[in-house]
Amino acid sequence: MLLYKIQEILYKHFRNNVNRYFSLFMMLIIGISAGAFTVNGLSAVQNEELVNYFAGFLKIMGNQKVNSSELLIISLQENAKLVALLWISGVTIIGIPFIYLLVLSKGFAIGFSSGFIMQTMGIKGILFGLLTLLPKEIIILPCIIALGVNGMNFSLNIIKSKSIKQALKQNLKMDFLGYSLCTVFFSVFILIAVLIEAYILPVFIRMITPVIIVT
Repeated sequence: MLLYKIQEILYKHFRNNVNRYFSLFMMLIIGISAGAFTVNGLSAVQNEELVNYFAGFLKIMGNQKVNSSELLIISLQENAKLVALLWISGVTIIGIPFIYLLVLSKGFAIGFSSGFIMQTMGIKGILFGLLTLLPKEIIILPCIIALGVNGMNFSLNIIKSKSIKQALKQNLKMDFLGYSLCTVFFSVFILIAVLIEAYILPVFIRMITPVIIVT
């Protein structure tokens, strides 16, 4: 019964916000495409530097034990910064354009990194991406888009409250609490993805490095 109620609430939420989900998803796709195309625009020197850096990274991952705690801290900082920026954008009247920009930049980073790996390693790069990028991003990206939609809704509620003021004052306080709790909810899933990145993905990288090592 509880599960059915949750499914009903989620379905209603998605149905009411399908246009916003679609627009943020398209912004993510644009970012990924732009990042992938940017790889082709790298100069020979820039490309060689990145190839050497990536080859060194793979050799280190294959020969040395990764400090998972340090990797966890770095990943936590990066993702916490993104979540915080999305949250802040939602509590400001002019935050909606920044939400689109944040989703675009996230897509660009993914597109550039995956595009570079595939360009450098070919078919092996696809294998590398599936084992190292996909497991965490398949969790993080839906959460980022959901947080973006949540922020857009709250920002629009603020705009409405400026028009109706006193009538929505109390509702806005409750909406703020719900908005913050929703951010915490999706942050838990992002944390799970970060833990996977820090403690599980290095094991995969170490296993496949002998197969895909760049020479």
